Amino acid sequence: MDDYVNERKKICKECAIMRLTDFGMKCDNRRWLNPETNESSYFKHDGWVKGCGCDINLKVKRLGNHCPGNKW
Repeated sequence: MDDYVNERKKICKECAIMRLTDFGMKCDNRRWLNPETNESSYFKHDGWVKGCGCDINLKVKRLGNHCPGNKW
């Protein structure tokens, strides 16, 4: 697997809004993330970003994709 894919997956695994499902890793679109502190909340806060709901295993493979928290 390409280095950038492995690096992106590693970053996502450490993210507070990543959730494991029966189908793999998801960026939880019900939660908000403080990109600077990695805190998460179910409530919107100024400067926080909402999870995109993606299947992380698919999203990390495309160079044109980006993390909603600007982590990659």
